[in-house]
Amino acid sequence: MKLVQTGGNEGYELIDFGNGRKLERFGSQVLDRPMLGNRAEKAIPALWESAGLIYAGERMNAKGGKWRSALGEAESQLSPWECRIDGLKLEIIPQQTGQIGVFPEHWLQWDWFGRWISSRREQGLGVRILHLFAYTGATTLWLAKSGAEVTHVDAMRHAVDWGRGNALRSGLDHLPIRWIVEDARKYVARELRRESRYDLVLLDPPSYGHGRKGEAWEIHRDLVPLMQDCWASLTGNGYGVVLTSHSSMICAKELKMEMRAHCGQDLPIETQEFDAFLVDRSGRRLECGNGIRFVNHGK
Repeated sequence: MKLVQTGGNEGYELIDFGNGRKLERFGSQVLDRPMLGNRAEKAIPALWESAGLIYAGERMNAKGGKWRSALGEAESQLSPWECRIDGLKLEIIPQQTGQIGVFPEHWLQWDWFGRWISSRREQGLGVRILHLFAYTGATTLWLAKSGAEVTHVDAMRHAVDWGRGNALRSGLDHLPIRWIVEDARKYVARELRRESRYDLVLLDPPSYGHGRKGEAWEIHRDLVPLMQDCWASLTGNGYGVVLTSHSSMICAKELKMEMRAHCGQDLPIETQEFDAFLVDRSGRRLECGNGIRFVNHGK
Protein backbone atom coordinates (compact mmCIF):
# COMPACT_ATOMS: atom_id res chain seq x y z
CA MET A 1 0.00 0.00 0.00
CA LYS A 2 1.28 3.45 -0.91
CA LEU A 3 0.41 5.89 1.86
CA VAL A 4 2.14 8.97 0.47
CA GLN A 5 -0.43 10.75 -1.67
CA THR A 6 0.79 14.14 -2.86
CA GLY A 7 -2.17 14.71 -5.18
CA GLY A 8 -5.62 15.76 -3.93
CA ASN A 9 -6.49 16.40 -0.32
CA GLU A 10 -8.37 13.32 0.84
CA GLY A 11 -5.65 10.83 1.81
CA TYR A 12 -2.67 10.74 4.17
CA GLU A 13 0.93 11.92 3.89
CA LEU A 14 3.85 12.14 6.28
CA ILE A 15 5.27 15.42 5.01
CA ASP A 16 8.32 15.89 7.26
CA PHE A 17 9.64 15.11 10.73
CA GLY A 18 12.38 16.30 13.04
CA ASN A 19 13.26 18.11 16.27
CA GLY A 20 10.85 15.92 18.20
CA ARG A 21 7.82 16.56 15.97
CA LYS A 22 6.12 15.28 12.81
CA LEU A 23 4.18 17.09 10.09
CA GLU A 24 1.33 15.07 8.55
CA ARG A 25 -1.61 15.62 6.25
CA PHE A 26 -4.85 13.83 7.07
CA GLY A 27 -7.37 14.66 4.38
CA SER A 28 -7.65 18.44 4.09
CA GLN A 29 -5.76 19.25 7.30
CA VAL A 30 -2.02 19.46 7.98
CA LEU A 31 -1.06 18.63 11.58
CA ASP A 32 2.07 19.40 13.62
CA ARG A 33 2.35 16.90 16.51
CA PRO A 34 5.00 15.64 18.96
CA MET A 35 7.05 12.57 18.08
CA LEU A 36 9.14 10.53 20.50
CA GLY A 37 12.26 8.52 19.82
CA ASN A 38 13.76 10.36 16.86
CA ARG A 39 16.31 13.18 17.06
CA ALA A 40 16.63 13.93 13.36
CA GLU A 41 16.55 17.48 12.05
CA LYS A 42 13.64 18.71 9.95
CA ALA A 43 14.37 18.08 6.27
CA ILE A 44 12.29 20.95 4.82
CA PRO A 45 11.66 23.55 7.58
CA ALA A 46 9.67 25.86 5.28
CA LEU A 47 6.91 23.25 4.93
CA TRP A 48 6.01 23.52 8.60
CA GLU A 49 4.31 26.83 7.96
CA SER A 50 1.55 24.84 6.22
CA ALA A 51 0.34 23.33 9.53
CA GLY A 52 -3.31 24.17 10.13
CA LEU A 53 -3.45 22.44 13.53
CA ILE A 54 -0.69 22.35 16.12
CA TYR A 55 -0.57 20.28 19.31
CA ALA A 56 1.11 22.39 21.98
CA GLY A 57 3.26 20.07 24.05
CA GLU A 58 6.57 18.23 23.86
CA ARG A 59 4.99 14.78 23.84
CA MET A 60 1.70 13.01 23.31
CA ASN A 61 -0.58 12.55 26.30
CA ALA A 62 1.11 15.49 28.01
CA LYS A 63 -0.77 17.01 30.93
CA GLY A 64 -2.06 20.34 29.81
CA GLY A 65 -1.42 19.61 26.13
CA LYS A 66 -3.82 21.42 23.79
CA TRP A 67 -4.60 21.78 20.12
CA ARG A 68 -4.71 25.17 18.48
CA SER A 69 -5.36 26.17 14.91
CA ALA A 70 -3.11 28.37 12.83
CA LEU A 71 -5.97 30.90 12.95
CA GLY A 72 -5.88 30.93 16.72
CA GLU A 73 -9.02 28.85 17.29
CA ALA A 74 -9.22 27.04 20.62
CA GLU A 75 -9.48 23.25 20.92
CA SER A 76 -13.18 23.49 21.76
CA GLN A 77 -13.84 25.18 18.41
CA LEU A 78 -12.21 22.51 16.23
CA SER A 79 -14.50 20.38 14.06
CA PRO A 80 -13.98 16.75 12.93
CA TRP A 81 -13.16 16.01 9.30
CA GLU A 82 -12.61 12.97 7.05
CA CYS A 83 -9.49 11.20 5.83
CA ARG A 84 -10.06 8.74 2.98
CA ILE A 85 -7.73 5.79 2.57
CA ASP A 86 -8.18 2.71 0.37
CA GLY A 87 -11.96 3.11 0.11
CA LEU A 88 -12.50 3.91 3.80
CA LYS A 89 -13.84 7.19 5.16
CA LEU A 90 -12.29 7.73 8.59
CA GLU A 91 -13.38 10.51 10.94
CA ILE A 92 -10.52 12.53 12.40
CA ILE A 93 -11.17 14.12 15.79
CA PRO A 94 -8.30 15.87 17.63
CA GLN A 95 -8.08 14.49 21.18
CA GLN A 96 -6.73 16.18 24.28
CA THR A 97 -3.98 13.55 24.35
CA GLY A 98 -2.71 14.64 20.93
CA GLN A 99 -4.11 11.54 19.23
CA ILE A 100 -6.62 11.89 16.39
CA GLY A 101 -8.19 8.44 16.07
CA VAL A 102 -5.96 6.69 13.52
CA PHE A 103 -2.45 5.20 13.33
CA PRO A 104 -1.26 5.30 9.68
CA GLU A 105 1.72 3.01 10.33
CA HIS A 106 -0.78 0.16 10.82
CA TRP A 107 -2.14 0.61 7.31
CA LEU A 108 1.09 -0.73 5.77
CA GLN A 109 0.10 -4.20 7.01
CA TRP A 110 -3.17 -4.23 5.11
CA ASP A 111 -1.64 -5.69 1.94
CA TRP A 112 -0.28 -8.64 3.94
CA PHE A 113 -3.67 -9.20 5.55
CA GLY A 114 -5.32 -9.04 2.14
CA ARG A 115 -3.04 -11.74 0.72
CA TRP A 116 -3.66 -13.94 3.76
CA ILE A 117 -7.45 -13.55 3.53
CA SER A 118 -7.44 -14.30 -0.21
CA SER A 119 -5.30 -17.39 0.32
CA ARG A 120 -7.57 -18.71 3.06
CA ARG A 121 -10.70 -18.18 0.98
CA GLU A 122 -9.15 -19.90 -2.04
CA GLN A 123 -8.39 -22.93 0.16
CA GLY A 124 -11.91 -22.95 1.57
CA LEU A 125 -10.60 -22.21 5.07
CA GLY A 126 -12.11 -19.96 7.73
CA VAL A 127 -11.36 -16.25 7.93
CA ARG A 128 -12.57 -15.47 11.45
CA ILE A 129 -10.45 -12.75 13.07
CA LEU A 130 -10.29 -11.46 16.64
CA HIS A 131 -8.99 -7.88 16.80
CA LEU A 132 -8.00 -6.75 20.31
CA PHE A 133 -7.22 -3.16 21.38
CA ALA A 134 -8.86 -2.34 18.06
CA TYR A 135 -9.47 1.39 18.74
CA THR A 136 -11.57 3.22 16.12
CA GLY A 137 -11.72 0.42 13.58
CA ALA A 138 -9.72 1.34 10.46
CA THR A 139 -8.02 -2.06 10.29
CA THR A 140 -11.21 -3.83 11.38
CA LEU A 141 -13.10 -2.26 8.46
CA TRP A 142 -10.36 -3.09 5.97
CA LEU A 143 -10.30 -6.74 7.11
CA ALA A 144 -14.07 -7.05 6.82
CA LYS A 145 -14.09 -5.31 3.43
CA SER A 146 -11.51 -7.86 2.28
CA GLY A 147 -13.72 -10.80 3.19
CA ALA A 148 -13.11 -11.58 6.87
CA GLU A 149 -15.55 -12.00 9.74
CA VAL A 150 -14.18 -9.73 12.48
CA THR A 151 -14.73 -9.37 16.21
CA HIS A 152 -13.62 -5.86 17.21
CA VAL A 153 -12.75 -5.46 20.91
CA ASP A 154 -11.78 -2.29 22.75
CA ALA A 155 -12.29 -1.21 26.35
CA MET A 156 -13.24 2.36 25.41
CA ARG A 157 -16.89 2.75 24.44
CA HIS A 158 -16.27 6.01 22.63
CA ALA A 159 -13.62 4.30 20.45
CA VAL A 160 -16.02 1.47 19.53
CA ASP A 161 -18.78 3.99 18.76
CA TRP A 162 -16.27 5.91 16.64
CA GLY A 163 -15.52 2.70 14.75
CA ARG A 164 -19.21 2.06 14.14
CA GLY A 165 -19.47 5.58 12.77
CA ASN A 166 -16.54 4.94 10.43
CA ALA A 167 -18.29 1.80 9.19
CA LEU A 168 -21.47 3.77 8.49
CA ARG A 169 -19.76 6.65 6.67
CA SER A 170 -17.73 4.12 4.63
CA GLY A 171 -20.88 2.25 3.60
CA LEU A 172 -19.62 -0.91 5.33
CA ASP A 173 -22.04 -1.19 8.25
CA HIS A 174 -23.59 -4.30 6.63
CA LEU A 175 -20.38 -6.34 6.95
CA PRO A 176 -19.94 -9.17 9.52
CA ILE A 177 -18.34 -7.18 12.36
CA ARG A 178 -19.09 -7.70 16.05
CA TRP A 179 -18.41 -4.50 18.04
CA ILE A 180 -17.47 -5.37 21.65
CA VAL A 181 -16.74 -2.99 24.55
CA GLU A 182 -14.68 -5.07 26.97
CA ASP A 183 -11.28 -5.57 28.57
CA ALA A 184 -9.22 -7.67 26.14
CA ARG A 185 -8.06 -10.14 28.80
CA LYS A 186 -11.57 -10.77 30.08
CA TYR A 187 -13.02 -11.16 26.61
CA VAL A 188 -10.42 -13.71 25.45
CA ALA A 189 -10.82 -15.70 28.68
CA ARG A 190 -14.59 -15.75 28.17
CA GLU A 191 -14.22 -16.89 24.57
CA LEU A 192 -11.98 -19.75 25.71
CA ARG A 193 -14.63 -20.89 28.19
CA ARG A 194 -17.22 -20.76 25.40
CA GLU A 195 -14.86 -22.72 23.13
CA SER A 196 -15.19 -19.93 20.56
CA ARG A 197 -12.14 -20.05 18.28
CA TYR A 198 -10.51 -17.80 15.66
CA ASP A 199 -8.31 -18.26 12.60
CA LEU A 200 -6.21 -15.17 13.36
CA VAL A 201 -5.79 -12.94 16.41
CA LEU A 202 -4.49 -9.36 16.15
CA LEU A 203 -3.53 -7.18 19.07
CA ASP A 204 -1.99 -3.72 19.42
CA PRO A 205 -1.69 -3.23 23.19
CA PRO A 206 -0.62 0.04 24.81
CA SER A 207 2.27 0.11 27.25
CA TYR A 208 -0.14 1.20 29.97
CA GLY A 209 -3.91 1.51 30.06
CA HIS A 210 -7.20 0.60 31.72
CA GLY A 211 -10.00 -1.82 30.93
CA ARG A 212 -13.71 -1.08 30.69
CA LYS A 213 -14.12 -1.19 34.49
CA GLY A 214 -10.80 0.43 35.31
CA GLU A 215 -8.69 -2.74 35.19
CA ALA A 216 -5.03 -1.69 35.07
CA TRP A 217 -2.97 -2.88 32.09
CA GLU A 218 0.84 -2.95 32.12
CA ILE A 219 2.40 -4.52 29.05
CA HIS A 220 5.41 -6.17 30.71
CA ARG A 221 3.20 -7.78 33.35
CA ASP A 222 0.09 -8.62 31.33
CA LEU A 223 1.15 -9.31 27.75
CA VAL A 224 2.51 -12.86 28.16
CA PRO A 225 -0.65 -14.30 29.81
CA LEU A 226 -2.81 -12.63 27.17
CA MET A 227 -0.62 -13.95 24.33
CA GLN A 228 -0.90 -17.46 25.78
CA ASP A 229 -4.68 -17.19 25.82
CA CYS A 230 -4.70 -15.77 22.29
CA TRP A 231 -2.72 -18.78 21.08
CA ALA A 232 -5.11 -21.13 22.84
CA SER A 233 -8.05 -19.41 21.11
CA LEU A 234 -6.88 -20.42 17.61
CA THR A 235 -8.77 -22.96 15.54
CA GLY A 236 -7.02 -26.21 14.64
CA ASN A 237 -5.90 -24.76 11.29
CA GLY A 238 -5.62 -21.17 12.53
CA TYR A 239 -2.73 -19.10 11.21
CA GLY A 240 -1.46 -17.51 14.41
CA VAL A 241 -1.24 -14.30 16.42
CA VAL A 242 -0.05 -10.91 15.11
CA LEU A 243 1.29 -8.45 17.69
CA THR A 244 2.14 -4.80 17.03
CA SER A 245 3.59 -2.50 19.66
CA HIS A 246 5.30 0.83 20.22
CA SER A 247 7.21 -0.62 23.17
CA SER A 248 10.93 -1.20 22.49
CA MET A 249 11.12 -3.93 25.15
CA ILE A 250 9.08 -6.59 23.32
CA CYS A 251 11.27 -9.55 22.31
CA ALA A 252 9.95 -12.23 19.94
CA LYS A 253 12.27 -14.95 21.25
CA GLU A 254 11.35 -14.35 24.89
CA LEU A 255 7.61 -14.22 24.16
CA LYS A 256 7.80 -17.50 22.24
CA MET A 257 9.67 -19.18 25.11
CA GLU A 258 7.15 -17.89 27.65
CA MET A 259 4.23 -19.17 25.58
CA ARG A 260 5.82 -22.59 25.21
CA ALA A 261 6.66 -22.80 28.92
CA HIS A 262 3.08 -22.00 29.89
CA CYS A 263 1.58 -24.66 27.64
CA GLY A 264 4.06 -27.32 28.71
CA GLN A 265 4.83 -28.47 25.19
CA ASP A 266 6.97 -27.64 22.19
CA LEU A 267 4.49 -25.41 20.43
CA PRO A 268 4.97 -25.28 16.63
CA ILE A 269 5.61 -21.51 16.60
CA GLU A 270 7.65 -19.60 14.04
CA THR A 271 8.23 -15.88 14.64
CA GLN A 272 8.34 -13.32 11.82
CA GLU A 273 9.37 -9.83 12.89
CA PHE A 274 8.52 -6.70 10.91
CA ASP A 275 8.88 -2.94 11.34
CA ALA A 276 6.16 -0.30 11.53
CA PHE A 277 7.30 2.84 9.74
CA LEU A 278 6.31 5.76 7.55
CA VAL A 279 8.23 7.54 4.77
CA ASP A 280 8.23 11.33 4.45
CA ARG A 281 8.26 13.53 1.36
CA SER A 282 12.10 13.52 1.32
CA GLY A 283 12.22 9.70 1.35
CA ARG A 284 13.32 9.45 4.98
CA ARG A 285 11.98 6.61 7.08
CA LEU A 286 10.31 7.30 10.44
CA GLU A 287 10.33 4.26 12.73
CA CYS A 288 6.96 3.83 14.48
CA GLY A 289 7.34 0.58 16.42
CA ASN A 290 7.55 -3.08 15.52
CA GLY A 291 5.50 -6.18 15.05
CA ILE A 292 5.75 -9.95 15.36
CA ARG A 293 3.75 -12.67 13.65
CA PHE A 294 3.57 -15.85 15.73
CA VAL A 295 2.82 -18.42 13.03
CA ASN A 296 1.26 -21.78 13.87
CA HIS A 297 3.12 -24.46 11.92
CA GLY A 298 1.13 -27.23 13.55
CA LYS A 299 -2.00 -26.32 11.60
